[in-house]
Amino acid sequence: MIGYIDGLFTISTSSFTYEMKVDSFGRLLHLYYGAPIEGDASSLLSLRDRGFSASPYEAGKDRTYSYDYLPLEISTLGEGDFRTPSLIVEREDGTLSSSFIYSGHRIYKGSERIKGLPSVEIADAECLEITLSDSLSSSSLILTYIAKDATLLRGMQIKGGKEKITLRKALYSMDEISSRRDVIWFDGRHCSERNIKRERLDTATLTFSSRRGATSHQMNNSFILASPETTENSGEAFIISLLWSGSFTFFAEKDQYDTARFALGPGSEYFSYSLTEGETLTLPFLILTYSENGLGDLSVKHSRFVRKYIARKRRGGLKDPVLLNNWEATYFDFNGDKLMAIAKEAKSLGCDLFVLDDGWFGHRNDDLSSLGDWSENRDKLGCSLETLSEGIRKNGISFGLWVEPEAISEDSDLYRSHPEWVLKLEGKKPVRGRYELVLDLSNKEVTDYLKAVLSSLIERGKLSYMKWDYNRFITDFHSSVTPSGRIEYDYILGLYSVLEYLEEKYPDLLIEGCSGGGGRFDLGLLYYTPQSWLSDNTDAIERIDIELGSSYIYPVSSFGSHVSAVPNHQTHRTTPLFTRSSVAMIGSYGLELDPEKLSEEEKDLIRREIKEYRKLCPIIKEGDFYRLSHTPELGCAFAVSQDGREGVLIAIRRLSHGNPKDHYVKLKGLDEKGRYSVEGKEYSGSMLMKAGLLLPFTYSEDFEAVRLKVKRLD
Repeated sequence: MIGYIDGLFTISTSSFTYEMKVDSFGRLLHLYYGAPIEGDASSLLSLRDRGFSASPYEAGKDRTYSYDYLPLEISTLGEGDFRTPSLIVEREDGTLSSSFIYSGHRIYKGSERIKGLPSVEIADAECLEITLSDSLSSSSLILTYIAKDATLLRGMQIKGGKEKITLRKALYSMDEISSRRDVIWFDGRHCSERNIKRERLDTATLTFSSRRGATSHQMNNSFILASPETTENSGEAFIISLLWSGSFTFFAEKDQYDTARFALGPGSEYFSYSLTEGETLTLPFLILTYSENGLGDLSVKHSRFVRKYIARKRRGGLKDPVLLNNWEATYFDFNGDKLMAIAKEAKSLGCDLFVLDDGWFGHRNDDLSSLGDWSENRDKLGCSLETLSEGIRKNGISFGLWVEPEAISEDSDLYRSHPEWVLKLEGKKPVRGRYELVLDLSNKEVTDYLKAVLSSLIERGKLSYMKWDYNRFITDFHSSVTPSGRIEYDYILGLYSVLEYLEEKYPDLLIEGCSGGGGRFDLGLLYYTPQSWLSDNTDAIERIDIELGSSYIYPVSSFGSHVSAVPNHQTHRTTPLFTRSSVAMIGSYGLELDPEKLSEEEKDLIRREIKEYRKLCPIIKEGDFYRLSHTPELGCAFAVSQDGREGVLIAIRRLSHGNPKDHYVKLKGLDEKGRYSVEGKEYSGSMLMKAGLLLPFTYSEDFEAVRLKVKRLD
């Protein structure tokens, strides 16, 4: 429900209340975001002379009113607010002052699609639109709020006026009165993504960003703001996340009066976006999800929303295919006969899809050449792409292909033909990464080329699946057609335009995102690619940490997760096949190995595991996912159907010890009054959820896995 009375905006669902108020001078104050309440939260405002705090001119001699400490919904320079601003507008004369004053609003039902950006279309959502205007530049802000269940989406458009303006920063912000918050973030590196970190917010500013042109392995663009006492099982917290795949900035700041400011939006220090009359910058949606029942409940509510409204493309074509990718089986060393043999073995194991990874195009036998030349290497394959695809599909298995469309090799026909299509500064040698350069996706000629060449591959290869990789972050923010300050933003719009084109033209094609593993794992990409390669690290023991860390924000249905060979190619660790398979079941299951090198015993186990995964897949991908333990000793998770009738528990014990301790976990999402079977033993729901369950480890080897099926009896 959305209400408006005398300048007070109240957005309410059964899970949260969000309140704002237009003050007597037309500025929009943020009053409250949290558990459902009734009443006007402006009673929380404390107006008194703070000493040396500037007041708006309209306040006259009233020194008690100052934007130096009042909670704001949007923060700019030149209003007496000395905190970090979320919006910086530069006018033609170089001044940075702006005053956005309330000028109107509308309340309506049903969210509307945003052209060119990931959108959330909810027919029955309550929606609010507030317009603020700046008389100095005649520019305006349109703030949008969309409420559904436990989630609030915020949108923002900046419209140019008669005077040209340049946006130096454009972030969403929200102030919180008397704030007590821990900031939880997810950092990492290649092969070790989304490690959870937590720090108390004190009188200081914590800033997090990516200036790589992508969300990056190093810092994810989703954060959690939690009360200090909040745990997995209790306490209040909210997720703040950006529906975006490019560079971003987030900061959390607490001032001298314990008011906090949280701000998140696209772009880094490089961002500079000019607007003239009639031009508009539309920011990607900001997503807020709230819970007062702990981080576990928060993740469940957020994942339900993401599955239903964002990771949307699960229609037609292949549904939840089990795939085999040849990368770790062959790397660049293969020919057509080898691929045919692997695909045939993959089918015999029960796979639905064979994916040909890097090395099939141009004259590519290493990573030094040919990116951009998306035509098959017939000398290497011994046949055309059409013939290879037909031969593989004759075995009753679908065919998929790896591409890295955004990158280009200097040793390529495309670069020799179009050096101006690369992001680089004229007269300066570009920075190299993996001997690759980056195509300028802000250039429509480039995106048109990609649409044409990818369409040709899809049609000639009769592809059911495409793995879209991105292995080269942007270092040279210079374009032959786009101002440098706009590249971070316009590049991602170009990327989205290609993905949107492919989705509309090939609705049955499944695209899996990838960026050196998890280097561009975000909600913006999941809108177009409902699953994404979680990490290049396929070691089961390190993967369980990556999966559990990622699950705070992302649904496990989006995790690309494979069983690889041992010793593992990244960690050189040897783990049991059952353990590797159990970890791979937390996500979209696949194989990353050479099946011809498996023993008959291993093949039989994989066949059984694939059959088991098919039974468990609906629970894992469509149910609620709870973290039961995430410690150096034990990683344990429980996926349960939303009706609480079926579940699967997966636990990984790391190292064996002499005279080991037992491990107990308490299940979640069941009916306390129900009766349940756990591997043939009967328990009450209250026993499993309140007293717990003894995990039946044998303690006979390192890296042991336990997988238990839970089913309601009554």
